[in-house]
Amino acid sequence: MVAALLLAAALRAPPQAAPVPAVPAGPPIRVQYDAAEYRDREHRTVMTGKPVVLTRGDAVLVCRKLTFENDERGELKRATCEGDVKLTRGERVVTCLTAVYEAALARVTCRGDVTIADGRSSMTAEELAYDLDENRVALTRGKGSLYEVPGRALPVGRRGGKP
Repeated sequence: MVAALLLAAALRAPPQAAPVPAVPAGPPIRVQYDAAEYRDREHRTVMTGKPVVLTRGDAVLVCRKLTFENDERGELKRATCEGDVKLTRGERVVTCLTAVYEAALARVTCRGDVTIADGRSSMTAEELAYDLDENRVALTRGKGSLYEVPGRALPVGRRGGKP
């Protein structure tokens, strides 16, 4: 009988909310901007500048407009960069129309007229995903262009895109 009462009480109890996963710890994020507008109800902050500069460790994302989307705790969930977008990390430079930084995945996804150059070569595509923690880049919907910078040879086995 006691077990039946405990079961009945448990079934009437309001469901517990699932815990929101925490964003993995990574390098701190710094932002430089000229103006900002905080939209409390939308959990968004829109920053503009000439340019806006988002820095995470050694990765630097530059654009004209940056929109931060925060979770319920006020932690950064996503940052969308628009206008003259450029991502720089070491020798790699990526340009595109829009870039989205996803904090939980430590990933920047660039879309539209994507170009990546690393000092030795340059490739173009419509979309690029850059995993900042793994320092791994994946191009999708490539335009099939690989340009060798004059005076610099591509590594053996990769010239002209042939293995």
